[in-house]
Amino acid sequence: MPVMSANSPKVGRRASVTKPDMWYFDQLPPTARAALANANFNWSAGAALNRWKRGAKGYKTGKDIAASIRAADKSVKPFYQTTNG
Repeated sequence: MPVMSANSPKVGRRASVTKPDMWYFDQLPPTARAALANANFNWSAGAALNRWKRGAKGYKTGKDIAASIRAADKSVKPFYQTTNG
């Protein structure tokens, strides 16, 4: 299963986002939107939408996308804010 992409405006030399991330978010099935909204990490809705439209493995239904988002979310090392003093 491919790793989810972080929500960044540019990846590599040529890739760029032409629409705001919320546009991609709104195109996803409701189950996938709920998983993205409740994720601990800021995942890219555009990456999930592109995989869903292509019918990639793990992205065939809203439930599949939600499961992929939860799995990717678990793979990210949690960030703990610390204070110096």
